[in-house]
Amino acid sequence: MPAVAARRLTGPSWWLAAPGAAVEVEFAPGDDVEGAFAAWRQRVAASSAALAWPDPQFGRTTGAGCATWAFTAPIDQLATAAELAETACTEAPVDLAALHALAAAEAQPRALAWIAAADARELPWLLDDEGLTFGLGAHSQTWQLADLPETPDLPDRLQTIPHALITGTNGKTTTARMVARILRHHGLLAGNTSTDGLMLDGRLVTPGDWTGPGGARQVLRNPQVQAAALETARGGLLRRGLASRWADAALVTNVSDDHLDPQVATEDAMADAKLAIRKGIRPGGMLILNAGCEPLVAAAQRLHLPDGPYTLAWFSRHYGDLSCLPGHIRTWTQDGAILLETAAGRQVVAQLADIPATFAGQAPHNVANALAATLAAHAMAVPVQAIAAGLAAFGSTVADNPGRANVLHLNGATILVDFAHNPDGVRQVAALIDAWPSTQRTLLVGQAGDRTDALMHALVTATLVFRPDRVVLKDTDHYLRGREKAEITTVLHRYYALEGVPEAAIVTTADEPSGIAETLRDAQPGHLLILLIHDDFPAAIAQLRAAGAVES
Repeated sequence: MPAVAARRLTGPSWWLAAPGAAVEVEFAPGDDVEGAFAAWRQRVAASSAALAWPDPQFGRTTGAGCATWAFTAPIDQLATAAELAETACTEAPVDLAALHALAAAEAQPRALAWIAAADARELPWLLDDEGLTFGLGAHSQTWQLADLPETPDLPDRLQTIPHALITGTNGKTTTARMVARILRHHGLLAGNTSTDGLMLDGRLVTPGDWTGPGGARQVLRNPQVQAAALETARGGLLRRGLASRWADAALVTNVSDDHLDPQVATEDAMADAKLAIRKGIRPGGMLILNAGCEPLVAAAQRLHLPDGPYTLAWFSRHYGDLSCLPGHIRTWTQDGAILLETAAGRQVVAQLADIPATFAGQAPHNVANALAATLAAHAMAVPVQAIAAGLAAFGSTVADNPGRANVLHLNGATILVDFAHNPDGVRQVAALIDAWPSTQRTLLVGQAGDRTDALMHALVTATLVFRPDRVVLKDTDHYLRGREKAEITTVLHRYYALEGVPEAAIVTTADEPSGIAETLRDAQPGHLLILLIHDDFPAAIAQLRAAGAVES
């Protein structure tokens, strides 16, 4: 059975609770997948014993025509483990001499001695090619592996910091930013990772997508950081695993059918993959789930959560979603307010009218994000007063939450800028603006090339809830992902026409800047311009401001 790719898993993952290696394999209908896995597992176990490694634990998932097989291995010999994972897929004998040589070159016995000393103290540690860190953030110290003293000596000042891991299909960036703002109002210097960049105390330090374990380690190693809100995307979680096993909270905002692929081919599989984030929770920490998301509720029941020494907490805008679920920690809305319930009782956290990002409760997705952020902050021992202050200080401006329900004005027209890129995200934005008055609605939309035609059709159908009078299609140059130039707009054009949008109301543009210019071309008082921006948000905002658009 051919191996597609093998990789190191540097932390807990979908398949394992500890570091190891994984290999992706492809199979055809009729292949004996069970037999192939059993043979692979036997070869890996025998080779691990020959290398004097601890008995490995195994994990696997099966997708559409493919599977991932994984096993645990010593954290200082993961490259060797990845080599073994791949070579064990063949029927040829494993070259143990080559593996011994690779393992000997890679081994870090001194680092393992230090890690054992840290584990005895229940002290967090981070190991990668950059070095070995003990403690986290402002209470951490990092050593280069070559500089480690022979005998472990861990100062008493080394300890953990409050931090939360946040994932989900939609809402994870906004929720992480909300949590970071709450932490700052609690008097802590907060680090934050997201798809937009690495933030320190509200300042963008490094732009780019930092939602993988590398971004999390950068924040958790920073000697200034006193607390952290870490967006944790599925890609990094599956490719490398989690950076931390000591989080106070792990949060899943929701799950939908976006980003499905052969490895994660169903909503149930996506829920299971996202829930791997629970393996990063410290004993006594909290797993926070959306009670209004059926795939998450079903997965929690299927996986018998909680399945470890952590607490399960739930949030929903509707108390009815919570009433039959286990656990006594929950948040919901009632009479225009956020309520928090714990073993100590119920209390009002804040009024929705005082939380700008919720548009006084008219933005249901940001109401849900505020509920989730409340629980995450509670798990980090932030008092209700600081939670309320942080939520009140967090708006939908470009500065606070770029790309998420940002509102600008130009020539009397209202412009909504949002990153919505899947049907669920579109529906959430549509719920916010449904009642906004307008004499004409223009929609700017594109899509990433790795979505199937069927998913593009689903996106088109979802956007019709905007009731657009004009539709401007754009190519997204950074997200062609295997498609030819103009292929995406051609597919979208076909589906809009199929859904009854007149040909005269559909305009095709070559890229996002051209699409923005076309959308703004006839902006007049009473018009509502809905810009779904994906390619380059800072450039899009700069273009809008250059045209005279301003925030209210």
